[in-house]
Amino acid sequence: MLEVHPLHKRLHGAGEFFLHLVAITIGLLIATQIESCVEWRAHRHIAAEAREALHKEIASNLKTLRDAEPGLKQWKAQVSDGIAVMLRIIDHPDDPAAQHGSLSVGCSGLTLDNTAWKTAQSTGALDYMPYEEASAYQAQERLGAAENLPCADAAAAFGILSQYHLDAKAPKFSREDATAIANKLGEMKFHLGFGSAIFDENIELNAAFVEGRKPRENLGGSFD
Repeated sequence: MLEVHPLHKRLHGAGEFFLHLVAITIGLLIATQIESCVEWRAHRHIAAEAREALHKEIASNLKTLRDAEPGLKQWKAQVSDGIAVMLRIIDHPDDPAAQHGSLSVGCSGLTLDNTAWKTAQSTGALDYMPYEEASAYQAQERLGAAENLPCADAAAAFGILSQYHLDAKAPKFSREDATAIANKLGEMKFHLGFGSAIFDENIELNAAFVEGRKPRENLGGSFD
């Protein structure tokens, strides 16, 4: 805190007054610069600590994403296989071979960390940092929202399947129910493709930050 003390003696003449005023002004400027320098160094230290924590967190999230790639690919393949099974039932509802197809309907999600990001926000460290980190965490939020869509599709498909005794050796699906399930699986396939695009975006943004480079533009996902 800056302090200005009153004079301890009486000034004589305008020259002495202005000289004293100049001295006070210079003193205040020096004190202000010292205080600003101290604050700048403190903010720089906070930003450096936050950036290190963010780097570790984003690197960890990148590993989580890459580890999940095979599972996402398998999930999409299972949905496509399920659609094919339902289409065979729709075309041949009385064919035992068509009724004995394999159907796998499930839902899963990722858990990506954002503790360091929230801490940087609460401490104000983001005000003294570049914007690269924000892109990675914004993409993370989009991925979290996209994960809800195929899960809703899975819940709807399970609602239709719940009327069948799936532990029986030969549950017979009607053409109508097979059509309804195929529609839900079709929606799931689209939502998984949409989520895959955001998934790929997350990998690229996290990798670019960790590797210290600019992310590629026009990222595309697979709707296969």
